[in-house]
This record gives sequence, C-alpha cells and structure tokens, in this order.
Amino acid sequence: MKSKMKIVIIILLVITILPLVIGLFLPTERTFVRTAQFKSSSQEIWDVITDIKGQEEWRNDVKSIEMINTKKGEEKWTEIPKKGRPITFQIKNYEPPNRFDIEIVESGFSGYWEGRINGKNGVTQIEFKEVVVISNPYFKTLSYLFLDLNKTMDLYLANLKKKLGE
Repeated sequence: MKSKMKIVIIILLVITILPLVIGLFLPTERTFVRTAQFKSSSQEIWDVITDIKGQEEWRNDVKSIEMINTKKGEEKWTEIPKKGRPITFQIKNYEPPNRFDIEIVESGFSGYWEGRINGKNGVTQIEFKEVVVISNPYFKTLSYLFLDLNKTMDLYLANLKKKLGE
C-alpha cells in the first residue's frame, strides 16, 4: 500500500513540476504572422475590419462583442468567443486605411495584433501579426499545447474573404 502511495505522489509531483520546468525554458513571446491577397480595395477591407461590433455578423468564432468605448479610433471592447475566455482589446494605432493595431488589455496574458493593408494595381495585400506574451511558466507550457493562433488567424482570414465576397 505504501509503494502505491509513493507512486501516486511521484506522478502528481511530475504532473505539477514538469510543466513548470518546461515553461521556464520556453520563450515568453510567441509571434504569429499571416498574409493574404484580396481583390477588394484597401478601404473596403479597412471598413470591415475596423467595424468592431459588425464583426459579430461575419466572424463565426465570435459569440458576441461588448463595446466599452465606441469613439472611432479609440474603441475598447470585449470579445466573447464561442469557445474560450473573453478577451478585452483596445485600439493602439489607427491610421486609415493602412494600419490598424490593437492590444490585449484584460486577459490571462498580454499582447497585441497588427494589421497592415496595402493596395496596388487592383490587388490588396494584408498582413496580420499577433504577438502573445505569457510570463507564467505553467501557462506558457499550456499555450504550446493548446493555443494555435495560426489556426485562429486562418479562420479570421477565411471569414473576412467570405464577408468581402471573395
């Protein structure tokens, strides 16, 4: 009976300590970048992505968006996803129709999202970059196991293309 108890204690210690040790060696910042080309103009894309409340209609990963500040260029809002925890954002940089940056202001982690929109010769190139900063070693380890922002960004781009009819 004592040997079974020792084994259970060792297993619990490994389950508890291993993610901490792994997390101590993982980078605090994770960066995800996606680019895409659109037929829509820079202004059309700008109008869609900066209409924060309107994203409820075309993003299929968002349950709702609760606006905290609605002043154009200074918006602050909470996204309630269909899966996961709500995240509060605010605009960090607003330069129509080419640069739209937001930062995470309330969540279990911090970070920011940058959007660049450049149109030339009937083609609009966009680049989205998301940087997530997680300092807690346990959460860092879990983020590598369960947080796939590449998938999230791909879904955002697919939803955006559908909204724009592309």
